[in-house]
Amino acid sequence: MFDERDLGRGLLSFGSRGLAAKAAVALAMIGVASLLILAPFGGGTTSQAACLPGLPGQGGDVRPKGPLRQVQVGFAQLIDQIARDRGLPGKATLIAIMTGLVESELQNLDYGHADSLGIFQQRHLAGWGEPDQIRDPVYAINAFFGGDDPPSPPGLVDINGWPSMALGDAAQKVQVSAFPDRYAQRESEARDIATEAGIDLTRPGNPYAGRSGAPTAGSGDGVLDSDDDCGGGEGGLTSGQPVNGVWPPERQSVTDPTGTGGLVTPRTANWVAEARKNLGTLSMSCWDAHLWNPASDHPRGKACDIMVGADSRRSAPAKARGDQIANWAITTAGTTGVRYVIWYGKIWSSRRGTWIPYNGGGVYVPTDATGGHYDHVHVSMW
Repeated sequence: MFDERDLGRGLLSFGSRGLAAKAAVALAMIGVASLLILAPFGGGTTSQAACLPGLPGQGGDVRPKGPLRQVQVGFAQLIDQIARDRGLPGKATLIAIMTGLVESELQNLDYGHADSLGIFQQRHLAGWGEPDQIRDPVYAINAFFGGDDPPSPPGLVDINGWPSMALGDAAQKVQVSAFPDRYAQRESEARDIATEAGIDLTRPGNPYAGRSGAPTAGSGDGVLDSDDDCGGGEGGLTSGQPVNGVWPPERQSVTDPTGTGGLVTPRTANWVAEARKNLGTLSMSCWDAHLWNPASDHPRGKACDIMVGADSRRSAPAKARGDQIANWAITTAGTTGVRYVIWYGKIWSSRRGTWIPYNGGGVYVPTDATGGHYDHVHVSMW
């Protein structure tokens, strides 16, 4: 799929950065040439190690085995440097790396489908800029991040609520790809590259840096201040705060939008619509007879279960997805009318505003994947 021409273009894209950068490129090209000679004899094994952030070829950089990986690490470092200069959080860097992997294998290509070019395969005819601008990595990365400066297509910071979206969905909002599911598939690889590049993906920051009139973190739009997508442990959950709103009772009058055939309240239907808009594709069901638990909110049309695809105690991606859903639910509870959330052996109440251990309520076994809510997030409405 990729050859020496691709790798050369990726490295030579830094050539306009002055004498020091040109010298670095020359050294990198020598290294690439050596690696290309050694590749047939087993030189393609990836080495994972932390290294100092910066442009490829700088002193102190780790030299990963494999020329393509070397280019990817270099562009990841450049992406992160621009993100840090702009004051963006580490999550923005991660989404950009994931996107670059899908579009170009994180290379600065001077060809692509139709008029697509560069790291993100941005198109001149779609308004991303002139071809020579798109081929400039610094311009392309800043264009991907977006903000008040041209070009006109919305970049990441122009998308309201992007920090609380699934990573792949946030990338799709920028790229508008015909294959939206591909971005999420590259998350693990993007994290590996970031580790090799010495990038802190948990770095906090202003998710709307460079954009005027943007929502602020904690303003109720689901924006979180730091990267909460890493799996494992319990550090991915935010505590939220007590919500003291008044929510008048509603009757079940809307056909369940999740397709169960039952009726839900308008408040529940609105929550489903907002969750889909902010969290992307969800495996979700709301109304259910729940004959084994008549006291449940499901038969009343006031609850939804969102599956995460696995027992999150054994799956970091499932834990990360569940954390994201639960965090969004509680940080938006003041506007959506969420009463309580159960996830990962804990329950959060809007009146209390904190997480406490979940004991199963006398109905469920809390150590079971389903009973303890390790494979799904339960959200109940007022």
